[in-house]
Amino acid sequence: MDFELLKDLAQTLTRNKLKQIEVLGNEGQENSRTQVFFDGLLDNKFQSEEDIARYFFGQANAKDPNYRKLKNKAVRQMLNTVFFVDVNQPSFNERAKAYHACYRDFAAAFVLLLRGSGKVSIYLFEQVLEQAIKYEFVELITEITRHLRTHTARIPANYKQHQYYVALHREYEEKRRLEMLALDYHEELVDYYLIRRSPDEEVKRLATGYFAELLPLLAKADTSRFYYYTYQIGIIKYFAANDCQSVLKLIDEVLPLLEVRKNTNRTMLQSIAMQKLACLTQLRIFEGQAGEKTAEYSLSLATDIDLNWFRTLEGYFYYRTYQRNYLEALHIFEKATKHPRFAQLEGNFKDNWLLLGGYLHLLATLGQLEPKQVEQAVGPYRYGRLLNEVDTVDKDKGGMNIPLVLLPVLFSLAQGNYAEYGRSEEALEKYRQRYLDNTVNQRSAAFVNMLTALDKKAFDPVSAERKIKKGLETLQEEQPQVMGQSFAIEIIPYDDLWAMLQEK
Repeated sequence: MDFELLKDLAQTLTRNKLKQIEVLGNEGQENSRTQVFFDGLLDNKFQSEEDIARYFFGQANAKDPNYRKLKNKAVRQMLNTVFFVDVNQPSFNERAKAYHACYRDFAAAFVLLLRGSGKVSIYLFEQVLEQAIKYEFVELITEITRHLRTHTARIPANYKQHQYYVALHREYEEKRRLEMLALDYHEELVDYYLIRRSPDEEVKRLATGYFAELLPLLAKADTSRFYYYTYQIGIIKYFAANDCQSVLKLIDEVLPLLEVRKNTNRTMLQSIAMQKLACLTQLRIFEGQAGEKTAEYSLSLATDIDLNWFRTLEGYFYYRTYQRNYLEALHIFEKATKHPRFAQLEGNFKDNWLLLGGYLHLLATLGQLEPKQVEQAVGPYRYGRLLNEVDTVDKDKGGMNIPLVLLPVLFSLAQGNYAEYGRSEEALEKYRQRYLDNTVNQRSAAFVNMLTALDKKAFDPVSAERKIKKGLETLQEEQPQVMGQSFAIEIIPYDDLWAMLQEK
């Protein structure tokens, strides 16, 4: 920025009557009400707005004008402070730093433009544009070039520059359009595949059409986001066909394309790595430490403050249980649940871990782990308490609720007492008929039939053996579904659980 621009910037700020910038952490404000307000939120000193109002004004009234005034001031200071967040820390890579700086400077340029400082704002727009192109911030490029083409259109001497910005704006508007098209298709498929759990044939039909439409546009779009969403659609196509081998081939195609680009979001790479880990788990590919390397790669892309750090560990837990390396699964459980941020997990992200702890206790009961070691890592096993804590999982009747329902039954059979946990054979049969007798949960339905048959084996061996044989055939024909979903319904493959029960 040259001297004339420096002077123009200073005059603009002076004309607009600078006020003291109210941000948190200013020297001398350590004991201010807004700072105490902020610190109390961080330290869990307040559990509600009423608590805050009572602390400062003596009455638990969140509608009190004095409290509302303090709240508004604290919110304003927190929002102001956002612009001064220190990005020179491990959780910010180069792309994240550039993203923060570009949007901050874009906001400053836009405000200066509104305040009549056209020269400085244009200078900032041009500086930000250079970085935005480098890191492929497509939306930001389209917004900046829109302002720059309008500005240069008013200056006859800038005709060539105007034409340059017009062409650049059109190019990136088209890139943005293609990115949004791929995003729209991907979100529609996610809605069908994960939320509605529609029949696989319908998902496959849609994904096949979308993938065929987008694939020829890769060179035209040529952005990380377009590559990512297009290949995600291809991955869903093969997930719907239960074709893990083809998914792995697509992953091997797209990962190198994204890794070489500085502008690729780490979350994209990590998402693909987690999908690869799920495929390796389902195919039970354990040679050459393929799963270990994939899990380590995924963990290297996240810090332990990210949700995906915990999600990767969960996927790695399944990989270890399918590998029958239960001791390593226990160590992964400890790594996740002993982390200080584990307490901040909510919903099914936390519920899943609580349920995994229950299955570690089951493994100890089945003689696969040392009971004392499991209790030290997980705590004592109390199914009633677990049932009360996993509210989110309990509502997913056809999904993660399945291992929750089966856990006490498996414990009872392992201990030789089927009815100990109060779930009668009739109740289990009704659950199977209502939630499991469908194409999605064939293995679970077969396994429930095998468990009830096992309990009857002493009284009706012929019928029991017939049911067990039929169930084993289903387990052999259908593989556990780990890929393409956010959890593994078979935390431990039913085949392995059945073999352990036979040994008891």
